[in-house]
Amino acid sequence: MPIYEYECNKCACRFEVRHSYHDKPDVECPTDGCDGPVRRVFSPPAIIFKGSGFYVNDYGRGTRKEPASNSSPQQDESTSEAAKTGTE
Repeated sequence: MPIYEYECNKCACRFEVRHSYHDKPDVECPTDGCDGPVRRVFSPPAIIFKGSGFYVNDYGRGTRKEPASNSSPQQDESTSEAAKTGTE
């Protein structure tokens, strides 16, 4: 069952009540001697998902692109040839 947060309009007391979604909220202020009206308080969710990997389209299906390397294969070959001969 979900937990709902309420606030008394008279004494500003905040409290939580656990009840079913389908139940009629018959909520009263828990402070002794206070018969003030209460209202439900809406707050942001406790968990926030940020970044990639949380959506269906973020998961790979075999079509991922490989990251581009900083050097081309021709540069790598010429550098290795120069290293073998000792010249640059």
